[in-house]
Parts: sequence; structure tokens; C-alpha cells
Amino acid sequence: MIPVKHPWIHRLAVASLLVAVLLTIGLGGAVTSTEVGMAYPTWPNINGWSLFNVFYGEIANTFGVGSALEHSHRQAGTLIGILCIALVLASSLAKAPRSWRRLAWACLLAVILQGLLGAFRVVANDQIMAILHALGAQLCVLLLAAMAKFSSPAWASQPQPIPNPITGPLRLWTGIGILVLFLNLIAAASLRHKEGAFSGHLLLALVTTGVLLWVVRLILTHGRDPGSLRAGALRLAWLLGIQLGLGLATWALLLGPLQDTFASDRARFIAQAASATGHLLIGVFVLVQTTGLAMEARFRLREPESP
Repeated sequence: MIPVKHPWIHRLAVASLLVAVLLTIGLGGAVTSTEVGMAYPTWPNINGWSLFNVFYGEIANTFGVGSALEHSHRQAGTLIGILCIALVLASSLAKAPRSWRRLAWACLLAVILQGLLGAFRVVANDQIMAILHALGAQLCVLLLAAMAKFSSPAWASQPQPIPNPITGPLRLWTGIGILVLFLNLIAAASLRHKEGAFSGHLLLALVTTGVLLWVVRLILTHGRDPGSLRAGALRLAWLLGIQLGLGLATWALLLGPLQDTFASDRARFIAQAASATGHLLIGVFVLVQTTGLAMEARFRLREPESP
């Protein structure tokens, strides 16, 4: 492990991650939840208007509120691309470790691919492309989370891995956790784009929750840990609880007993969209936290020496 500190690289990585989660995926989730992904079928402009148009009220009045929402999502995607270019340049100019530079390039290439998937989805009006676009966003988040973790001051403060008896099991189960998270994301993206079944998403959600709770238990009951590991496990447990609550709320609003409790279709639609988007966002934070724990297990822990 290389004890290197480059504060601006870390700041750019964190900014990129926050934009990716809160703006790009958050707005993208809202676009899908409100079913305005095809608010206008042109790319990258808006029926001839510029991508960099910031007159959202005029856009909404001319093409509808859905167009303004989709437009802001595209602008957020452009912003994450600019931040990733800055991240690559900062990593190169600061002569950061080669692994960092490679990871910065991987982040930029993933964002470019994600933008192309979004473009093909609009131009072809293809639901499979829409699902792939949703999954690509999660890959971008995973890579940016790794970059933010590697470049953090806390990471540099521990230059050598420390022995821990749960190192092997934790590496295994966090790896399985990330795998089942992505499988569940495929099911969830298919469901959100009307191509999947609720039962498949529910089953994978239960499996994912079980695996991640096992990771939490492993850390809290068996690990001699640097404080960051235990804190990360507790954050993951809280996120899983919130995710479960939002999942139940989304089911109740879309398919369950709360469908008919609203005075108007508009109020019900807004509640359903907000709940589904919140469920998506917390799921992304679960992925970020699981990625952090997997990195802790892989790079900051080692098997104890035999007596």
C-alpha cells in the first residue's frame, strides 16, 4: 500500500461521486419514475435547443415539465464527465500512483460509455438500452467510490495492512455482496422499465439483504477492527433498514394497500415516483458502502500469522 496524499485528487473524486449519485442517478431515477425518459427523442440537444440551455421554465412551458427534468439529467451527466476529465488531469499532473491514474481513466471511460448508452437509448427508444444505461450508472459509482476511498487521507494514514481473523471470510462475503447487488440491480432496472417481474426483484432483494447482514454480523461479532471497519458496518446496517422501509413503501404505493388512499391521481403519482426514486438512491448508497468494506478487507487487512 502506498501512503500518498493528494488532497485535490480526493476532492475531485468525492465531488464526482456525489454528482454521480445525487444528480446523475437521482435525476435519472426521477426521469424513470415519472416515465419521461423519452420526453423528447433528440440527443444531445432538445429539439434543436442547446444542451447548455439553463432556462428550465421556458423548456417546461414549450415541451413540458418532463422535458426540463430529462434536460437537467443530461446536464448532470455532462457535469460528471467534466469532473472525471479533471480527475484524470489531476492524477497525471500530480504524478499520483499508477494504480490511481488507471482508476481515474477507468472512471472517465465508464462515464463516456454511460453517456453513449443514454444516447442510444433515446435515439433508438430501446428499453434494453435503458436497462443497460441504469446498470452502467452503478458501475460508474463503484469505480468512483473506489477512487474516493483510495485517495482519502484516512486511507493514507494506514500504510500497512493489519492482521485480522475475519480477513478471508470478509473478502469472500463482500465480494458475494457486490455480485448479488448487481444481480438485484438488473432485476430492479428491468422492473422499473416494465421489462421484469416484481417477484424476481423481491427474491434477489431478500438474498442481497441476507448476504449484507451476514457481512455486518461478521464485522461486529468476530472482527478485531480498525474503527473504520466497524463504523462502515453500522452505516451499512442503517442503510439496509432505510432501504427496506422505502421498498415496502414503494410496494404499498404501487401494488399494495396504499394505491387508493390518495385524493387525486396526481398526488398518488408524485408519492409513487418519490418513493421509488428514494429507494433507488439508498440502494446506490448501499453499493458505495459495500464497496468500501470490500476495499477495507482486500487492502487494509491481512490474515494473522500462524503461531
